Amino acid sequence: MTISGRYYSEFKGATFVIQAEDEAVENPTTTLAILRGASDLLAHGIRVLLVFGKGTEFEDELRTSFGARPHPETNRLVLPETALTRIREERNRILRVVEELCETNDIPSCVLPESTIRVERRIAHGSTGVVTEVKTQAIQVALNEQKLVILGFGGEDGRGRFLHVPSVSLAADLAVELDAQKLLFLMHADGITVADRKGIKRPLSFADLEGLLCLLQRTTPAGEVIVSGEVLPKVHASIRAVAGGVNQVHLVSYSRLLDEVLTRTGVGTMIERRQSHHVDYAEPEDLDEIERLHIESQRYISPSGTPYVKPLDRSELERLLPQTFLLRHRGVVIGKLHLTEVPGSPNTWKIGGFVIGENHQDSQQGQLLLSEVFMRLQQQGCPRAVAITASQRAQSLFRRLGGSSELTAEWQAALLDEAVQRYAAKERHQVQLLDFDLQKPGNG
Repeated sequence: MTISGRYYSEFKGATFVIQAEDEAVENPTTTLAILRGASDLLAHGIRVLLVFGKGTEFEDELRTSFGARPHPETNRLVLPETALTRIREERNRILRVVEELCETNDIPSCVLPESTIRVERRIAHGSTGVVTEVKTQAIQVALNEQKLVILGFGGEDGRGRFLHVPSVSLAADLAVELDAQKLLFLMHADGITVADRKGIKRPLSFADLEGLLCLLQRTTPAGEVIVSGEVLPKVHASIRAVAGGVNQVHLVSYSRLLDEVLTRTGVGTMIERRQSHHVDYAEPEDLDEIERLHIESQRYISPSGTPYVKPLDRSELERLLPQTFLLRHRGVVIGKLHLTEVPGSPNTWKIGGFVIGENHQDSQQGQLLLSEVFMRLQQQGCPRAVAITASQRAQSLFRRLGGSSELTAEWQAALLDEAVQRYAAKERHQVQLLDFDLQKPGNG
């Protein structure tokens, strides 16, 4: 069975809530791509609720024509009552576009009325409301018919009057009420990006609730908050969703909906309530999984056919068990490395057998494993660690974690000279030793 096939099987019968706004409702091509992705999920027995929001051009109109503005604390749009008629017109226009695309492309769909969502005005937010009740039974009936269930932003108050409710917060409330397996926020970028200590922005592949709360407090060296703009309301809603029991929240670009859902690695940011990654020492019963990962690593070779990870047989892997660390994700071993003492440099450890499972690469898993191991070594008072590799991908990761390729000691040169012997002469210059000063702030 393919990877996507396994995931379709795993999620069959589950409920996914997908929120889409901006380009997703302004560009019919993007809208259709999202609808087709949702249709693919439906075809495999996954229940899908699509919550659509406003476009950026329309939001600009609300600001210029009606004086709408974001609330300084909640970031929700503060809307005057005079804008409600125009908002409702735009909601209905988007709804007609979505319905027509579904009909033209044979996507079974069911549009639920705004009365499905009961709301009340939020104090100091004008005609922007908050959800007080969801008619879940009506939604569940539609979901059970294996149709794409569609709801737009907004809802009705107790007197049947329309109020604005942002689609982002509405989607989070619906995901909680429906006990959804996944809530997906579609956006321009592939998830959250966070600047590293060098100021380079890198994608955040996963976060738990505590990590996300901490992220909201982080600032750049210039004093600016890390999380802002388009992503901030989605982060707030993600926190509410996972705190309310939603298993997973994904922030992903419009065009890569299925890439995020149907792979272990994903392409955006995945958020869960509690961390699902754990690093610890290997146990004897882990030997089979360690051997499997090590064998898997042998397919990654240099141009001359040399495996980047040194070949080791089962007996050697068993001997290294006491100094082997494993990275687990939901109980499954997805990464490993072992440590060996370095001759000539007391209390220095060499990283070897560093492997991340094929379906988990390029998603910060390796950084997670290495960072945790470096922290353990720091706590044990170890001053340094080294790693040797010809893999440019691994070298890039090692440098990102503070590794230096400058050789300053004889034992480093001796270690590197021994390691290059298994490579062809013409590629030995590509082999590098990366040294990590674990006492230097920021390393690891």
